[in-house]
Amino acid sequence: MRRSLSTILVVSAICGEGGQAFTPTSRECRTTTKLYSNTSSRRNFLTTTATTVTATASTLIVSPNPALADLSDGNSLPQGMSQFSRVLNVRSQLKSVAKRVAEQSSEIDKKEWDKIDDFLRTVYSAGNDMKVISKGIFDPTKKSKAEEDIKLLQNLVQAAQKPVSKQDAAGFNVIATKADGAFEDFFDQLRDVPADL
Repeated sequence: MRRSLSTILVVSAICGEGGQAFTPTSRECRTTTKLYSNTSSRRNFLTTTATTVTATASTLIVSPNPALADLSDGNSLPQGMSQFSRVLNVRSQLKSVAKRVAEQSSEIDKKEWDKIDDFLRTVYSAGNDMKVISKGIFDPTKKSKAEEDIKLLQNLVQAAQKPVSKQDAAGFNVIATKADGAFEDFFDQLRDVPADL
């Protein structure tokens, strides 16, 4: 798009200068203008062309379009999708942690329980991402239900700190199961298609 714009600018500069330089009004004027226009129009043409090319090149090189930069980098998602991706990832990690605690609790030492406690902060912050996502829900009933799910999830995370500090695998798994249900219910509120279909 920018290249075609620069081509248009160069062509318009050439046509603009050429159109003005060769418009004599009388016979006497034509002879004088012809001599003047040959030297002046070349100078004007070269100056205008150089200026246009320089301006166009500096625009293309110095200031790339930021919207295109994100897409070309390929390392970030647009807002909304980024939060949604993080929430899905946190839910998946929570299931993995809950499975590890349920199946191999005897192998978990104090250091790993501390890491689980740190992970609970990540789960809590997923609630903040869910708040951003819920702004896109237009149905008031679904929106209020989604907000309840977010509060429930964050309250469950706070409650999970107690069994984690006591290294209580069974207590943690009860809360992790309820937290997964809060995630599931939240995702249900995002669906626009009726459940009957």
